[in-house]
Amino acid sequence: MKRKLLFLFCIILGACADKPSSDVPSTARVQSMYVRDADKLQNAVKKLQTSYNDRRAEQDIQQLFFDARLAYKHVEYLAEYYNPATARSINGAALEKVEEEDPNKTVLPEGFQVLEEMLFPHIDTSKQADIRQQLAVLVSNVSRLRKVADGLELTDGHVFDAVRLQILRVITLGLTGFDTPVTLRSLSEAVASLKALENVITVYPENSSQHEAIARWKHAVKNLREAKNFDEFDRAEFIISSITPLITSLQVYQQSLSIPPRQDGRAFAANAASLFTADAWNSDYFAPNYARPLTNAKSALGKLLFYDPILSENTDRACASCHQPERAFTDGLPTSRMLNGTSGKLRNAPTLIFAGMQNAQFYDMHVTYLEDQATGVILNPIEMHGSLSRVVAQLQQSEDYKQLFRQAFPEAGDSVITSTHIRIALAAFIRSLQPMNAPFDRFMRGDKNAISPEAKHGFRLFTGKAKCATCHFMPFFNGTVPPNYTETEAEVLGVPSAPDTLGATIDSDLGKFTFSQAAIEKHAFKTPTLRNISLTAPYMHNGVYSTLEQVLDFYNRGGGNGIGISLDNQTLPADKLNLRADEQRALIAFMKTLTDTTGITSRPQQLPKIPGKMKNIRKVGGIY
Repeated sequence: MKRKLLFLFCIILGACADKPSSDVPSTARVQSMYVRDADKLQNAVKKLQTSYNDRRAEQDIQQLFFDARLAYKHVEYLAEYYNPATARSINGAALEKVEEEDPNKTVLPEGFQVLEEMLFPHIDTSKQADIRQQLAVLVSNVSRLRKVADGLELTDGHVFDAVRLQILRVITLGLTGFDTPVTLRSLSEAVASLKALENVITVYPENSSQHEAIARWKHAVKNLREAKNFDEFDRAEFIISSITPLITSLQVYQQSLSIPPRQDGRAFAANAASLFTADAWNSDYFAPNYARPLTNAKSALGKLLFYDPILSENTDRACASCHQPERAFTDGLPTSRMLNGTSGKLRNAPTLIFAGMQNAQFYDMHVTYLEDQATGVILNPIEMHGSLSRVVAQLQQSEDYKQLFRQAFPEAGDSVITSTHIRIALAAFIRSLQPMNAPFDRFMRGDKNAISPEAKHGFRLFTGKAKCATCHFMPFFNGTVPPNYTETEAEVLGVPSAPDTLGATIDSDLGKFTFSQAAIEKHAFKTPTLRNISLTAPYMHNGVYSTLEQVLDFYNRGGGNGIGISLDNQTLPADKLNLRADEQRALIAFMKTLTDTTGITSRPQQLPKIPGKMKNIRKVGGIY
């Protein structure tokens, strides 16, 4: 009751957001500020709705749209933190989604991004009813957000956590144009976000650490305001010189207030300042509970099993047969060979490096965990056609393997060699393949000479004009969505069956549709990592493109829709990118800086001994 009275007192005086007071908790002042900004957002969207319904001038309506979006950026940090479903309804991607509970039901997009497509560059007069409906839905969603604002139970730890996540959201989604794909007003919106976060910090007690943090905020905002335009903005330099020091100073200030960081086992460590350091990432995050924790003993055992052909029916094929370390754990073929040596039914072997940092496996994403992926491959009759019960029986004959299993699973007792432990060990090895020491990683950690000027220009294009970073998210450059890294996306690109540039035909592989039977997921495939892409040719799920130049040409033309494949559900924008030849070379130069197999490509010199004829026919890595 006392807290609520203090909060009401703040609102009545209107003083909470203006200056700190020792009599009022900082969280109450933050909530007062949030309520005030939510009121402004509500007024802004209602004004936009009224303006459109009154048929005001196009320029006026568009400006009111911009005003409403900027108002949303002032509340986004807590909206996303406490009400993510409502936040997604307000500012989610303008793409249809499959209802998780019912694959036959499609969830239609709504919110700012849907409206943006209908209001820019000019108001689509053929969609007046749709615009009115979207405006009504937006007003309703914002109203719901405002209603719950009064009841939020904030803690200091939650506030600082939400601020940090919003900073990460700005650099990984905002500045890339992810949520302003048409107007590309991400620079001004980033200013609005950072200013709102600075205001939050100012309500906390004043000390030298706060002064340093606020100075960092002002420096970051100044850099954004001085930026020339969306395409030319140097995002890498901004992250290095502004954002990493800002997050560091925020953490120092938080520590000075004795506010502990959140300890909730998320993917990105709550006390990390940079996305580009290996120790910032929790390798257990995407593992099932029964497989945790990842240990060196588990991954060492998994590595031996990965190279041991005992897992296959004829003991002549190992996981490493199709995932070869020197090729960044791919096999260099358009599609992998089946167990009988022929090709045609399998897909292109994806790299396993950073495969642990995603919540879906296989191109069609039909399993969640690496443990289940291992099972699927081992049992598949055209891949390894193995039997886990047979493998368990054979491994139990080996004293070497028994000792390794005991070291990996010391709590298991005598029943240590099991099919579950085999799966856990294999997955543990794959999760260990996260070197995070590519030239680009070193560059982002401060080594200015780690990459070339051309590659730096390529990263500006990647995160700007070329729009690559709107699907390949930093720092894994795959489909795992920041800043929470809890969801992995798939895209419909319109990949052809042959490398044609005119009159192409769609590849027959239906992707996610094979399992979901959802029409909007026909030809949808998981967005793969671009790390080590220079080592993983050929490209796409069917290996249709043999060079990066061909891949860029495909995207530059607008994907499948640009080469004669007409797909209503293509999620890749069909607009041409209009990249010049030198810009495409720069993009490739950047992607090559993601090459890194540090310490993870060595093969075992020999395999553990197994009595009998097995020891005579097993070859490390199997046949190729």
